[in-house]
Amino acid sequence: MVRRVTPSQAKAAVRKLQRSVDDYNRAARKYNAGVKKAVNDYNREVRAYNTRARAHNRRVESDRRRLRQELQRLNSRPTTSSNYTSYRSSSTSFVQTFQAIDAQVRPGTASDLDQRFMDLASDEVANSLYVANALDGDGDPASDLSEEELSAPSMGSELGAFGEDLLRRWVGALYSLNPNNPDAARHFCTSAREVVVSMLDQSAPDAAVERDDPNCERTGSGAVTRRAKISYLLRRQGMAMEGLTNVAAANVENVLKLFRTFNDGTHGHAGKFSITELSAIRTRVESAIGFIHEVVIGQTS
Repeated sequence: MVRRVTPSQAKAAVRKLQRSVDDYNRAARKYNAGVKKAVNDYNREVRAYNTRARAHNRRVESDRRRLRQELQRLNSRPTTSSNYTSYRSSSTSFVQTFQAIDAQVRPGTASDLDQRFMDLASDEVANSLYVANALDGDGDPASDLSEEELSAPSMGSELGAFGEDLLRRWVGALYSLNPNNPDAARHFCTSAREVVVSMLDQSAPDAAVERDDPNCERTGSGAVTRRAKISYLLRRQGMAMEGLTNVAAANVENVLKLFRTFNDGTHGHAGKFSITELSAIRTRVESAIGFIHEVVIGQTS
């Protein structure tokens, strides 16, 4: 027997059905809005990543181009024309070490961390070559610092973590960079050397390096070498590739060679230096401090 439905019951059934349809439509709209938002968010992230990647690639190419240009300028002059042959030789060796490893560190074959390290190292090589060129009278006055900028404090955040004493040494080193001071470069390098060496020694004490690697490299007297300290610091950041240690060690050795250039003998290479030369020396050491700082604390993006 067919059930009789009153008009009010029919209307109630229709309303119930309509509510179900409305609920479904609301849920569908909410779901679709969520999907659309997720897609938009994803596309926005992709665009942002691509923008960052393009900017990064442009910067890397600019750094590599600068390196090539500085190397061409260096090679355009005979070695015998330089008054700083030992530093020039160190810079050339640094280039060769970098290029040998750079050929191995390529996207798809190396980690982002390794690539980031080599990008930083590229700038170090270029700065090293620029100092060699500037000391031979082939610097770029357009990039000179003013006398005030030459002695202005810097690297506060990088050196602050190592203690006030180290930061004061650096500020004192910068204070000596006066183009009217005939011993400016020597005084600067004496203090700056203590800063660079102390950063490594504080970050990688012999005992810590020996615990990590009992067979670590040692000097003839049995002390842990700087190269072993650098290797320890890089491994701690997840960079175990030996070639990276070679590059970082060559960088530190190069900046220490710069210090020795001005400190060997009684006075080293004394004499009045131009703002171009002093600017190049400051930039070289400043960038090395920044590089060591990143090796110690880990790479940044």
